[in-house]
This record gives sequence, C-alpha cells and structure tokens, in this order.
Amino acid sequence: MPDAESHRDAGNQQDHFFMEKALAIARDGLGHGELPIGAVVVANNQVIASAYTEEQTQGRLLVHADLLALQAADQIRPFPAPRRDVTLYVNLEPCLMCMGAAMSMFIGRVCYGLESPGDGAAEMIRNFKPRADGFPAYHAPLLRGGVLRERNFDLLNEYLHRKPDGPMANWVRHLLHAAGGSA
Repeated sequence: MPDAESHRDAGNQQDHFFMEKALAIARDGLGHGELPIGAVVVANNQVIASAYTEEQTQGRLLVHADLLALQAADQIRPFPAPRRDVTLYVNLEPCLMCMGAAMSMFIGRVCYGLESPGDGAAEMIRNFKPRADGFPAYHAPLLRGGVLRERNFDLLNEYLHRKPDGPMANWVRHLLHAAGGSA
C-alpha cells in the first residue's frame, strides 16, 4: 500500500501535468491577443473541457477562461464522473464569478497557479459556511494554489512585454507586484 508521501507526490505530478495544459491554453490565448489565462476541467484523469479568456476576441467581459471551460463541461451529457471528483485547473486564482460557477457545479477541487489578491475568491472559499439546513445550492471545493506559480508569473510578465499599456496591463502589473515580483 502506498504511503502518504508517495500519494502526495503522485498528486503533485498530476496537478503539474494538468496545470501545464492550462498554461498551454493560456499561451494560445496570448497568441490571439488575450490576457493569458487558461483553464481545463478534468474528470477521470482526462481533460473534458478547456478555454482561454476571450474578452478581446468577443468584446465582452463575462468570458473568463474558467467560466467558459466550466460551461463547456456542464454541457456534456452524460456527465463523465461524479462532480465532486472533477478538478478545475486555471493558471490564475478564480474570481468570485468563476469560483461561484465552480461551486454551483459542485466541482470537487480547484487548482490554480498564481494568486490574485485583489479579486481572487480563494479566501471566500476558505471562509465559506454552508447553510445549516443543508441547502445544496453550493459546494465549496478543495483548493490548491501555487501550482507552477513561477511559470504562471512568467507568462503574465510576458503579456506585459507584448501589451505594456492600458487598463489590463496596469491590472497585471498590480497583480505581479502583489504576488511578490516586479513587473
């Protein structure tokens, strides 16, 4: 029987593998002029949905990578796994909207690369208190942050080199500064 440390190492390898997938999708988005945020939804150790943020492409705001990937996964019939066994991988900590979507889908885990202290929702999940009457509208997922953190930091820094001006660049600069680096 494997010990706890080898189980943890296998979990880390799996999280790194799927975060690499999210990073590749984010890089694809960067190639299309988007903020490089990518997400994959994983069930049964397979990617069942993926997306990158499409704010520039669609000219809309509610097209975050994690939300688009969750919406695509939610359309799969029959759903390939119990939702509590599904993991959302996204290279930036989900915002309140996207975390709420993951909670509404009863996603079991959310793994993210780089924290987003100004608008990320991880702290909300850590403090989430479900209703005492057992109202089943939301399920707080398990969280793991910092997966390939430096690689995610570097990708956002690359975005700044390509698009150094504008409100999104200012937000990314603030984000990277808050994450402990200089941009």
